[in-house]
Amino acid sequence: MLKRFSAIIMVFVLVFSGILYVSAESTLPTSLEKPQDIAIRSEGASQLSLRWTNPESIIKIVKDIEDGEYDAALSYLVDWKKNDGSWNIAIPSSHPNWEGNVHGYFSGNMPNVMTDERNVAETIIITWYMDPSLDGSSTYDLENDTYHFRVRYLLEPHADEMKAIYSPYSEVAVIGKNAISTTITKLDAPQDLKVGIKKDSSDKPYFQLDWVIPESITQANKQLPVYHFIDFKVGNGKWLSETTKWDGMPGAVANLLTSSDTLNPVEKNLVDKVVIEENIYYFRVAFVCEPPMGNPVISPYSNIASTKIAAYSDASSWAKPEIDEADKNGLIPDSLKGADMTKPITREEFAELTVKLYERTTGKTVLEVSSNPFTDTKNPEILKAYGLGITTGTSATTFTPKNQINREQVASMLSRAIRIMVPGADFSTAGAPTFTDEKNISSWALEHVKYMSKLEIIKGAVGKFMPKAVTSAEIASGYANTTREQAIAMSLRTFNKFGK
Repeated sequence: MLKRFSAIIMVFVLVFSGILYVSAESTLPTSLEKPQDIAIRSEGASQLSLRWTNPESIIKIVKDIEDGEYDAALSYLVDWKKNDGSWNIAIPSSHPNWEGNVHGYFSGNMPNVMTDERNVAETIIITWYMDPSLDGSSTYDLENDTYHFRVRYLLEPHADEMKAIYSPYSEVAVIGKNAISTTITKLDAPQDLKVGIKKDSSDKPYFQLDWVIPESITQANKQLPVYHFIDFKVGNGKWLSETTKWDGMPGAVANLLTSSDTLNPVEKNLVDKVVIEENIYYFRVAFVCEPPMGNPVISPYSNIASTKIAAYSDASSWAKPEIDEADKNGLIPDSLKGADMTKPITREEFAELTVKLYERTTGKTVLEVSSNPFTDTKNPEILKAYGLGITTGTSATTFTPKNQINREQVASMLSRAIRIMVPGADFSTAGAPTFTDEKNISSWALEHVKYMSKLEIIKGAVGKFMPKAVTSAEIASGYANTTREQAIAMSLRTFNKFGK
């Protein structure tokens, strides 16, 4: 019985192994695309650089090999000939006659080839690679000789019973006598530059830059390496380019074309520290390529990207001038930067707004409060406002930070803030307007409403103050809620009256 069971297991293993082998074999491609956009250039008297673009299908094969999808090797093979001579046909490193590139054949393992973001790769060809009798002092005679190059891929499965697959040849690249050379004289700028703030393992900030590569740059990069460098400044300081040449500025790794990069100005010794809360950091990016002859070709700069956050994403036309002025005066908290200002403001957001108002008006920084009576928030700005006496909770242990705030609550908080900021001010309500809906104003808020309306910081409409929603219909409609733009306008008016 045991023997029979073992036999069944062996059959199962063999069958299952066969399925796996067939499955692995089935992942191998049956044909290869050829290398594209082949180009050749001189890099000095004794060195040429051969450049080509790898099709996406070839990049996928490289990735599949690296991921262990199948057991094979993918190589590139470079054939060459001089003048009207015969082609020197490249052989792979697996060939018995392989002695290295110095015997005049050029090949390489594709997974070891560095490619850029547009799948462009290149290899160098030294004169003594082509003829073992030459040495490092030999040179190409590009005035009297013409050199031809072509490239193809070779996929070699490691299983002996499987055949190797060659791609078709690329087009032929020619350099030397009577060869037509491509010249790049102009580069377009990077487009749509954006900057983001990242944190390293030590929680220190650095910057992530992303941009769009124009199609013209993609085409130019097929002929010559096109890469980027980064210009940088802090606030109203000088651009790095005003004191440093382009080749001394932060740039692309290995001169590869890419649409993104990171910059840590501290690591590059551009600044001593990065303080996002205190400074605005500006960036712009340019492309550069270096033709074999002549000066480098440098593109115009991209748009300028900065860490400055837009004051708002949307606002009413009447509110935009006051929001812009409030932003210039540093009155908008970070939580509201870039927000839709037409939306109702929450208790949390208004507490943050009043802390900003206090600090900008008095020139004092509010210290964090260590004790927290609230179970529903840990926001330090709320605790600062509470510690100053500007706001209270909705109960002894709750603040309800996400609740919207009505007009009488706003009036009361701003009134308390003024009394704390400028305790010697006149707090009389004599001459304050009378509202037809005063009966709806809470007794604890009436004096604050009167005072703020007297200052014309918070105004009524059609004889009403609209302190809070009273009826169920008013509650359902959001009656008497304060929008973010209204709250910012009130904060600005307070600042203009007491902070200047």
